This record gives sequence, C-alpha cells and structure tokens, in this order.
Amino acid sequence: MHFARIFSGLLLAIFSQALAQGAPVGQKTHILDVSNFETLTKTGTWIVKHFSPACMHCLSFQPKWDKVISDSSLELFEKDVHFGEINCLENMELCQLNSVEGWPTVVAFESGKHTEKLAGDKSEKKLREFVQQTVDRVTRAQRYLENSVVLDSTNFTQNIAEGLWLVKLYSPECPHCQTMAPEWSKMTNEMAGEMVKKGVVVLGQVDCLANLKVCADNHVDGYPTVNLFFNSAFIEEMRGPYTYKNMKDYVQNLEGRANAGEFDKAPEPRVNNDNRDWDEEDVKPAEKKAEEQKRVEEKEQKKGVEKTHKTPKDDADANANAADSADSVDSDAAVVNAKEPAPQYNLDGEVVTLTRENFAERTASGPWFIKFYAPWCGHCQQLAPVWTKFAHETRGKVNIGEVNCDDAGTLCSKYNVQGYPSLKLIWEGEASDFKGSRDLDNMLAFVDGIMAQPRVLQSVDELRLAQTSLDVAYVFAYSSSDTSAKTKSALAHIKANVQKMFLSKQLNIVSDMSIAKAVISQNLSAPTLVALKDGKVVRFEGSLTSDDQLREWFYAERFPLLPELSRENSDDLFFDTDYLVLVVLDTSKGADHTTEFREIARDAAIEYTRVHGASAGHTPKSSVRFAWVDGSKWASYIERVFRLTQKDWPAVVIAQPSEDRFFTTDVKGGIIEPSKMGIFLAVRAAVEGRLRAQSTNSIIVQVVRVAMGAVSATSALLFGTILRALVTLSVAGAIGYGIYRRSSQGSRGGTYNIVKVE
Repeated sequence: MHFARIFSGLLLAIFSQALAQGAPVGQKTHILDVSNFETLTKTGTWIVKHFSPACMHCLSFQPKWDKVISDSSLELFEKDVHFGEINCLENMELCQLNSVEGWPTVVAFESGKHTEKLAGDKSEKKLREFVQQTVDRVTRAQRYLENSVVLDSTNFTQNIAEGLWLVKLYSPECPHCQTMAPEWSKMTNEMAGEMVKKGVVVLGQVDCLANLKVCADNHVDGYPTVNLFFNSAFIEEMRGPYTYKNMKDYVQNLEGRANAGEFDKAPEPRVNNDNRDWDEEDVKPAEKKAEEQKRVEEKEQKKGVEKTHKTPKDDADANANAADSADSVDSDAAVVNAKEPAPQYNLDGEVVTLTRENFAERTASGPWFIKFYAPWCGHCQQLAPVWTKFAHETRGKVNIGEVNCDDAGTLCSKYNVQGYPSLKLIWEGEASDFKGSRDLDNMLAFVDGIMAQPRVLQSVDELRLAQTSLDVAYVFAYSSSDTSAKTKSALAHIKANVQKMFLSKQLNIVSDMSIAKAVISQNLSAPTLVALKDGKVVRFEGSLTSDDQLREWFYAERFPLLPELSRENSDDLFFDTDYLVLVVLDTSKGADHTTEFREIARDAAIEYTRVHGASAGHTPKSSVRFAWVDGSKWASYIERVFRLTQKDWPAVVIAQPSEDRFFTTDVKGGIIEPSKMGIFLAVRAAVEGRLRAQSTNSIIVQVVRVAMGAVSATSALLFGTILRALVTLSVAGAIGYGIYRRSSQGSRGGTYNIVKVE
C-alpha cells in the first residue's frame, strides 16, 4: 500500500510538471527552469515563486499561492501578467541570479528585469497586496499636465526608452520656470496631439524638486532646461529663448529631422554635461574666454537661466589662461570649477582576493567594497556570481574585494563581522556597512551614492534645490576673488573629511557669495561652512583646517531632527543615542496621513529639544533622538521586536538600545498617544525612569540572563561547581534549541536585538 501511494504520487508529480511546462501562456501557472526562464519572462510581467519541495514554509505557503493564482491569473493574463514557479533545488544557479536568499520568495519581473520581491511564508493578504502593487505599477495610467506627460523617478527611464521625447525639466519655485510655464502650456496644447498622432515626438516634463536624481542624471545644470532624447539617449538641449514661437518652431522642425533619419544614428558621446558642438582648432585662451562670456550673456538674456556649460576644451583653455596669469595661480575658483580627472579604480573589473598578508597594503588607499564571507555559507554561495558581475559593472569606480573569514578570522573580527556575508565599504581605514538588499541594482546604487562628488553650484535655484531636496545639505561658501592659501586649504580639508565620512553627495560648494547670501543669510561672511536642515542654518564655528573639529561637526549634524529610519542609518541612529523615539506610520493610508503624523512627531522633537536640549541651557540627563518609521517596510521587525502590528499604527516606541529594552505605554499604563504632548510627556517620563519597560530580547535570551545571574549570586555561598555545571548545561541546551528552531524556520544569521533587521 505504501509503495503504491509513492508510485502514484510520483506519476501525479511527473504528469503535473509536464502539463505545466507544456501549457500555453495564459494558463494559471508555468514551471520555469534554465531552459525557458529567459525566453518566457523577456516580455510582459511575471510573478514567480521560488521554492524548495523540502521546505516546510513552502508547503505552508502553497495553498495561499494557489488561491491567489486561481482568483486572478485569467484576469491578469489580459494585462500581460503571468505566474510562474521555479524549483530552486533543481535550478540553484537561476535562483541565485534572481537574488533569492531563502524560500519561499516571490519575485516580480518586468521585461526580464527583477523589480521587487516578497520573501517568506507571507499571508494570503500580503501576497494579494504584492500582486496588486505589481499590476498597479504596470497598468498605471499615463498622467498629463499642460498636454505633456508627467515623468518622475518611477517612469522616466521606462518612457523615454522608445521614440523621440522632448522633456522640460524645471523647478516649480524657479521664477524663470514660472515665466516659461504659460508659453510651454500654449505650445503643448497646440502641438502635442498632432506630434503624437504622427508618431514624431512625445512631450514630457519633470519636476526636479520632487525628482532630483532624474534631473541630475540627465544633463540638467540649471532651470528650466528642455532636453531631447531618442531611445533613452540624450541628443541635445533645445537652444534659444523658451517662448511659444521658438518652442513651436523647434518641435515642428523635429518632424523633418526625424524623416531625414537624423536620430537613427547613435548619438555622439556627450562629455561634461555639454550639449554644444566644438571644433578641435587651437583657439587662443583670451579669445576662447571672451567667446564663452559672450555666449553666457546671450543665454542669460534669452533664457534668464543662471548656468554655464563647459567643455573639456573650455576647461583646458581656462586652466592654461590661469597658468599664464600670476594673479590666478593660487585661485580657489580654478581649483573648484576645473574638472579634475576622477581617480580610476578596479580597472580590470575583477574581484581581488584579500588575505591577512595583503589586506593592509591593498586597502591603504582608495575605496574598497569588500565581501566578508565563509565558503560553507549558503547565502555567500548565492551571492558569489552576483559579486563577480558586480565587480565587472563597477570597473573604474571602486575596488572590489573579498575576504575568506575561515582563513582570516582575526581580520574579520577587527572589522566587526557578525554574520555572513557582510559587505563593507572601506576607505583609508574608515568602514561603512552595506545593509540593503544584495541584488546587483541596489549595490550599484549604493556605490554611486557613496562615490558621488561634491556639487559646485552656480545659481540661486541650484542652492535652493539642494536645500529642499536633501535632509541635510552642507554648504561651503567663499568668494571667487579669495585666492588665499588659507581658503584653499580649508576647501581641501572639508572635501577630504566628507569623503572619508561618505558624505560627499551632501556637500555643495558655492564660489559666489551673492548666491549664498540670497538663500542662507545676508549676514554671511566668507569663507564659511554651514549645514541647512529643518529649515535652519547651523554654522560651523571651529577651524576650517582642523580635521578633528570638522569631523566632529559633520558627525553631529549628519541627521535632520526627524530622519526616516532606514537600513543604511539604523546602526547610527540606535547606537548614537541613549533613547531613540520611533514614530511608526502606516504609509498605506496615504501621503496626507503620513505628513500629518510626521509633523506631529517633528513638533514633539522640537519641543523636547527646546525644553531639555543643551541648546536651551539645560544639561540633559540622557541623549534623545527622534525618527519616523515606514511601517510597511519594517512590519515584521516591528511586530517581532516591539510586539506591534499594523492595527496599532500610528504608534510611538521609545527604545533604550544600551539596555535592550523599550517603552510603548505612558505613566498611566495606556498606549503612548501619537500627539505632540503625548510624545513629549512619555519621553520625559522614560528618561526619568517612570515608565514600565519591555525587553527586546527573545524569551531564550532572557532565561539565559536570569540563569547566569542566579549562578553569580549563589556560587559565592555554595561553591556552586555542580550548580554552575547544571545551569550551564541547561543554558547551552536552551540556546541550542533556539538555534535549531530558528534555523528550521529559515531565519538568517545573527541574534534578535534592536538593531538587527531582516
């Protein structure tokens, strides 16, 4: 009988697999493997479950998966959305390439590219929400404003990937943009429909205040800018005044240019954000400088935009002219504005094996992104092919290395490696942990952010954009006429310190004091260093050439009053304070809900700082920091550590990391009210020791601590050799059982504590 059941089960499994693999697109699910995955998923949207038939969590997840597919697969097929399954035991390499770190994991793909994933044995509701979010993103209706497509960070790349696009990139606070708006609206109202119908060009626009990175990555160095793209490639910036007539003439001319095949050829590479052709003839520096100045003046008169384009040849001539002038030899303006060639790292695009013998020498200079791993670690094995590809993609940007901790345990301990794999960016001894998802795109974005260079700002609009788009914007302002060695040294020290602290992308350099005064303060004196955050100006009062004073100040001012908790800043926020006040928000309730409670939390932080902060003349008993948390991103962590579920949000948690405890109730035993006064009073009571605390440790850890305390208390009286032995065995058994339970549940390495996140 037993053999018959096994045999019939095998026949059923074989039949089911053959049926699924042979099913045409549109059936409920597809069995995917290395032979058909790439072919099937390169078109449309795919929601793919990665599983192991030996995984208990996968078995628990299966009926939820089947129910969701049964309810929605045929409807979604009409929207080109399909479901698939991959057996990771039979297709381990494919699952690794799809950034699957555990089972079950559901991954969404669009046109063959991984977009997002849902990991673990989630509820049917969570799975439905994941599917719906994927569908919403795919089927999102195109939004229009002034008859041009509204582009943002979520749809810009996807939209301009095909065809000819003319895009206005602007700031709603820019006076010149406001003047241009009715002209653009009149032109698009008249031209958009006709041009789209003919298949010539699509008109779009990007709000750069809301989409800073999109504009920074697409040749925008002033507002407004109108750029032409073809099949994702930047072609040119529209020239001339942004008037209705000039823009209409330009759009009409695009039809003839397109018919002539002008845009079918690959565009010439654009260097240094320059969209102006230049010849290679030798031009005298003085004549070149006069020509450049004339061009700038004409542009300001016609466009009213305070920006200047430079070509590599312009820079070379400017530097040559500076070298010929004794007055300009030590000019900081030349040092700041000249485009110095960026250092090149990882020229071969390969992973360097680092050992105890060569680590110090190899990492002594330059940035290194290093994987600390153990060869027996399953997650490390999954990351290995991704890491190799990552090294290739970052050639010229950052050195990529790896350390085998089985062979170099002391080295791994030195860098506080607590689990495998651990990824760290190390620059001249300074280390920054990478805590994000270990997929290729996320790691590349991390490197791009870390390696970003300080920005040289040349207009009031650019400085205002930096102020509004960055939580904390550092600004070094000086006068271009200041050629002193002291100012030059100050700039060198500032740039070196923000680089070592990985804050370069937040540093803005302004060499025109009129720009700095217009945005920061009319009383500003040069040179000066300030931080712009929370609507306030925080001045650096120390020596601009003192590394210790600079680093202490940069470190103290690196967060706004109410930052969002993220994987990247969680360690800093938790470890850098005695009490961390977390306001957990339900962002699924909409932007208005989130904004309302963020403002409440910010008001509470302002009030507490005013009353109890050192700046108010008080010496606080303990340091207190505030932050807000997107509950949808941290749901499992919040529920596991703080015992709060979505129905409890918005919620207030006061964490005391050094004691592994937290508070969620006020002095009366009720839930802390998420109001300005409720938060203020609860924080004060927590600091004064008047609130009842809960432990962030698991029950096992609490038992261990109690047991070890009992041993310590009784051993002096009883010479407790036998007692200690018995308790130690019990504790070891409890820990072993806990590890077994967690490993059987598919948990990742590390202990549960207040700063470990999934």
